[in-house]
Amino acid sequence: MERIKIQAAFFFLLRCGLWGKKQSAHEKELFPLSEAEWSGLYRRANEQTVQAIVYDGLLCLEKANLPPRQLQLKWSVQIDRIERSHHRNNSMIAQQHAFFTKRQLRPLLLKGQGVAASYRLPQHRVCGDIDWYFESRRQCTLAGLHLIKNSIPRVNAGGQVYRWADTEMDLHDRLFDFYNPFSRQALKRYRIDFPDTTLTIAGQQVAVLAPQVQIIQVTAHILKHSLAFGIGLRQFCDLAALYHSYSHLLDGTRLEKLYRQIGLLRWIALVHQFLVHELGLAKDKLPFPAPPATAGMDILQDVWESGNFGFYDEAYVRSIDGVSVARKNRAEALLRRIVRHFPYAPKEAFWFPIIHFFNRRGI
Repeated sequence: MERIKIQAAFFFLLRCGLWGKKQSAHEKELFPLSEAEWSGLYRRANEQTVQAIVYDGLLCLEKANLPPRQLQLKWSVQIDRIERSHHRNNSMIAQQHAFFTKRQLRPLLLKGQGVAASYRLPQHRVCGDIDWYFESRRQCTLAGLHLIKNSIPRVNAGGQVYRWADTEMDLHDRLFDFYNPFSRQALKRYRIDFPDTTLTIAGQQVAVLAPQVQIIQVTAHILKHSLAFGIGLRQFCDLAALYHSYSHLLDGTRLEKLYRQIGLLRWIALVHQFLVHELGLAKDKLPFPAPPATAGMDILQDVWESGNFGFYDEAYVRSIDGVSVARKNRAEALLRRIVRHFPYAPKEAFWFPIIHFFNRRGI
């Protein structure tokens, strides 16, 4: 019962924080919380990496319903760190962009700070790695060679993840995290119709995907991790924020046709229901109408149990001294997720293990 109450209060605050709207009637049903309940809610916000957005939701509460003073202070200090990280990441993006363009490379920023720009408060989206995409494998390889030549270390030998100052930077030559090889031509045609745009970050004009393409890229990222070990709320918040900010630019008919063509329409319908019912996205911001709620895969339970990228799913994460350090039962976890997703995203669920098998063998 306590868990249900914490979950309900958590999503109430998340919705308030995302959209900046006070919901007085529902507040009376959920608050006040006990000190233990606030502690549990705070822990969940950190596990889901949405602690700054949930904190914004606190600002919509009546004074009597706020958490204990000590937790408020702890939380506000954390928000200050998140805001500082946001500005530091922007500075590093500008440095990295200048580094690549000086060497006649054409980097395109993926996810991260480009998506944060669609939030009500961009500085409150927790920063992750900095991801750069290059149109060809040759460009991506050259980018890596230039980094090594300039003493930017690789995180793992043979990989394309580098340590720039205190931040990890990933280089990609693959834009969409879809595994069905027969979807590539449809995705390629779709991207051609919506050319890349730019975003000003720390004084640099940085190339980013057009919003119409960015939502596909974020959707693919969500599905990839959902099929693997799990995905947290931050990525669903990304998609909700993109829909909210760019709904006027989206061609719903075209988008629905694309999802049907690549075999994701049933899965995206569940995602859209989740965005509306749990995250509070207005229905009229969806690119095409969400079908009536039906029984199906429980995204809420999956997200709540797995946390950010599945690192809090106790059934599949091994801990040492209370710190999650490694996956366990990997094959069992993957099989369970593939079976669960197959009725909703059959093409991706079919190809996901096959592509991973060949990649691991270096074929």
